[in-house]
Amino acid sequence: MASDLAAQNRAHFNQIAATYDTDLEEGLKSLTEAVQVRRDWIGIDWNGAVKVLDYACGTGVISRALAPFVTEIIGVDISEEMVAKYNAHADTLGSGVAKMSALLGNLTEKDNAPADQFADSRYFNFDLIVVGMALHHMDDPTYALTRLAERLKKHAVLFVIDNQSRHYPHNEDSGLSQDYHKLAGEDAMKTVRHAGFTKETVNQMFAAAGVGGNFDHTLLEEPIVIRPRGMKIELKLFFARGERV
Repeated sequence: MASDLAAQNRAHFNQIAATYDTDLEEGLKSLTEAVQVRRDWIGIDWNGAVKVLDYACGTGVISRALAPFVTEIIGVDISEEMVAKYNAHADTLGSGVAKMSALLGNLTEKDNAPADQFADSRYFNFDLIVVGMALHHMDDPTYALTRLAERLKKHAVLFVIDNQSRHYPHNEDSGLSQDYHKLAGEDAMKTVRHAGFTKETVNQMFAAAGVGGNFDHTLLEEPIVIRPRGMKIELKLFFARGERV
């Protein structure tokens, strides 16, 4: 049985999937550009066959950013509506890009093994695993990264994008300000477990998960601006990468 948090995440992202790309268009475009500009920094050999897992893939923003440069991308998400959007985008890409498809699944929940299909060899030996803007929705990010790292080839790369620590206004009671609660909406806030992560915390998580090799961490100079429901939120993000040791 899925946890309460998993159920909340699924319900929330199912609800927003239909308008996700249009509501966040400005920010998603900036994030796509930021990923492509830092492609060499990610640190894999883009010249050979490259197999990618985009975990908590959403509508496939990071997948589409990387698609021109890789061989195959598998997206996995807990929301069936996000998976449907991802696959609709994949259908429109045409030839000349990666084989790209998503399916419903949860690979990182404690006390619940992934569905049997994910035991197939197709879902292991990735050259790159991406987790974009998802760790702050997880109860135990270190556990999640550990489970994902097991699906990497030796010396392959885990690439994480998420919020810098404490960039939201905080108060002592909730960790996130009441103003932010109102802006994001209560349903969205039920899915948020972490306000952000410091470089030190991310380094520790990567090391504990077995992907601390050649660790690097960089902050995006400019915030990513999103405008859900016509309101403005500036997200200050980091990129982190590490290799399976």
